Amino acid sequence: METNTQPASEQKAKPDSGALKRTAEVVKGMFVGLAANEPPSEPGHSGIRAWRGLLLCVGLPLLLVSAYYLFFVSDRYVSSTQLIVKDNGSSQGMSSSLGFLLPGVGADNQDAFLVVNYIQSLDMAVFLDKTLQLSNYYKSDRYDIFSRLDSNATQEDYLEYYREHIAIGHDESTGIITIKMEAFEPEFARNLVETVTQKSEDFVNAISNQLADKQVAFVRSELELAQSKLRASKQEILDFQNRNKVVSPEELTKGISGIIQGLEAKLAELRAKLTAAKTYLNPDSSQVVSMQAEISALEEQIVAEKERLVGVSDAQGEQRLNSLSAHFQNLELNLQFATDAYAASLKALETARMEASGRLKHLMVVSQPSLAEKAEYPRKLYNLTSLAIILLLIYGIVKMLVSSIRDHRI
Repeated sequence: METNTQPASEQKAKPDSGALKRTAEVVKGMFVGLAANEPPSEPGHSGIRAWRGLLLCVGLPLLLVSAYYLFFVSDRYVSSTQLIVKDNGSSQGMSSSLGFLLPGVGADNQDAFLVVNYIQSLDMAVFLDKTLQLSNYYKSDRYDIFSRLDSNATQEDYLEYYREHIAIGHDESTGIITIKMEAFEPEFARNLVETVTQKSEDFVNAISNQLADKQVAFVRSELELAQSKLRASKQEILDFQNRNKVVSPEELTKGISGIIQGLEAKLAELRAKLTAAKTYLNPDSSQVVSMQAEISALEEQIVAEKERLVGVSDAQGEQRLNSLSAHFQNLELNLQFATDAYAASLKALETARMEASGRLKHLMVVSQPSLAEKAEYPRKLYNLTSLAIILLLIYGIVKMLVSSIRDHRI
């Protein structure tokens, strides 16, 4: 026993194929009825019926559209201008201040692409609506119903209508941006282009200045950090000097070393005199005893000065001059490093300012917004010619189908 199973997709496709067949049969029935209702051709009336069908199918629509173009349609005027984005820098290798937003695009065209996208953005459309009441202008009942914006249009509809009535071109070889905008009056079209140009220039300046300010602000923050470190290093040295009652341990060390050297020289001289005196004086003589006492005092003084200089125990702590000198040298190194960092930060800030000034962008007007003298849209002759061709094609196809069905019936 065999079972014939079909995939679910084929089972679902049956109603669709049946609907298509029924639709085709209805269309075929319409043409068959049209061919059946057409009376037999007579020599005197065949040409009249042909011209009558041509007039009804082609002539009447053309007449209605022509009347609309002649008496009802609202003409649209076009104003155009050309812009270019330039920076202050003269070097062609200088990177664009806005270029990181569009990676992979040439530096000369990055800013121009941003301007083109901004003009077509919702922000620009909203700005024009606030400035020129553009939405109310598009919805005005002074213009024909087929040309104006619907009175209940949403923000998305307004944006779509706005984009349909502007044309923006960008020449990548020259970087020139061409803007064309449509309006129902030539003066309003020029005013619209002027407003868009001014807002685009503000946009370029704002973005350029924002990036430049961020770069300079970062370097300025580093300068402030270096300045605070320099002040802290100076304060540490002042605290060290006040705490230890010494201006420079290094200079004090040099002085004590000189004192020790002088005492040791005097001690050596006294020892030599004592040795000579013992050769002819009694060891218990007052002169020998005096010299011995003086030598002992010098030795104690030398020991005391050495202890002051290097110390002999940990009890002296930071009071030892060698420790003070080492600590002071570290403080001086920190001060020197902070001073160098502060000087480098100052130089970096000046360099950043110069680079930021060189990378500032400006939107230059190549050609001023034009004032149209005649309407450019709608293109009446072109549209009527296209409509006539389309209607003739449709009329010819219908006639051929009707004739073919009538021949098959015969």
